[in-house]
Amino acid sequence: MSVTFEFAMTPRFGLEVSPALIAFGELLMLPCAALRDLVEDELSANAELERLEPGECPICRGSWTARCPLCGVPVRNRTADGPAPSADVPDTGADTDVQALRRLVRAEVPAADGALADYLIDSLDHHGLFDQDPAELAAALGVPADRVTGVVAAIRRCGPPGVGATGVAECLLLQLDALGLADDALARRVIADHLGALGRGHFAAIAETLGTTREAVRAVLKLIRRRLRPYPAFDGAGGSRPAYVVPDVVIRPDGDGFRVELVEAAVNRLRVRPGGPGSGAARLFLAQLRDRWTTLRRITELVADRQHAFLARGAAHLVPLTRAEVAADLDLHESTVSRAVADKYVLMPDGTTAALAAFFSGCGGADEALRRILGAARGPLSDQQLADRLRDAGYPMARRTVAKHRARLGFTSVALR
Repeated sequence: MSVTFEFAMTPRFGLEVSPALIAFGELLMLPCAALRDLVEDELSANAELERLEPGECPICRGSWTARCPLCGVPVRNRTADGPAPSADVPDTGADTDVQALRRLVRAEVPAADGALADYLIDSLDHHGLFDQDPAELAAALGVPADRVTGVVAAIRRCGPPGVGATGVAECLLLQLDALGLADDALARRVIADHLGALGRGHFAAIAETLGTTREAVRAVLKLIRRRLRPYPAFDGAGGSRPAYVVPDVVIRPDGDGFRVELVEAAVNRLRVRPGGPGSGAARLFLAQLRDRWTTLRRITELVADRQHAFLARGAAHLVPLTRAEVAADLDLHESTVSRAVADKYVLMPDGTTAALAAFFSGCGGADEALRRILGAARGPLSDQQLADRLRDAGYPMARRTVAKHRARLGFTSVALR
């Protein structure tokens, strides 16, 4: 018996992942900040690709008098006879936050205070805050207090709202100044004197001290969560490490439903210069961006429709929803939905920011019920008492599970409440 080998061509059917599909999957997974860097790299590498003027910021709608975390371009309200930009401050184009702030402040302050401005800007921490007030900075430097105060004021004018503050409370107050709300007296008193108690949920104690109601104190907390940030939109000199979350998608009320707006599509408006040698690569890059935005929009619109009650009435109305269900309805692969959802954030109709993945969670009702129980309690409740009340509300949980949910919601243990 002999064994022979023979080579023959036989047809074979199967699915193979193309390089284009791999590139699309990688692009789809990028968070907002990473995509922004990719766009900047592509603009630098391909001369046939150019940036158009950005559209209206979908996040702030021009409501910030200085700049919002997305717009990134401070609006300097100078009079016509204000100081001109200094000739010794170069325009570097792609500045870090520190470089951009230094350039703008040097244009605002007298030339004699240029070195002082550089020193003070370099003294900001990675959140954009000072660890001393202007008087203490002046004493430490041996400089007249009015000079330091003037430079600090210029830093606060030129930077994002809250930069140059000496703590979280002052940062929030500076952001209130930028918003220019008509009636914010109570919010200012709560932030200035009771911010720590507010974070611990001591609404009744704050209300009694200020002679107001618990509902009014809760409204201040809602204002802080919706419109303010504990730190300014300032990355320091780090560049690549964001200090704040920029939403990828904005969901706004639209009649009886909701409208989805993509942040990236509004601020990354690009086009191809015709006829150049790199126009083909530029068109391919734009096509990949459009595919990313189309996919993200379709997924978010479907999720917003399925979670209509959640968007309209709160987390207690979150319904079970899986990525597989969304993929089946949109005729997409489940991995495509997972990539699109990963590290993406949504600006909700109530002004808060949430992860897009939260729309697929089934524990929102229990969290909201726990938050209501803790907020309405007249005295501290133990985790076992919370578990009993949650069970009565239709959410059976073990005591240890309740403790994890309580801590995640920001409520301390019974001994500290």
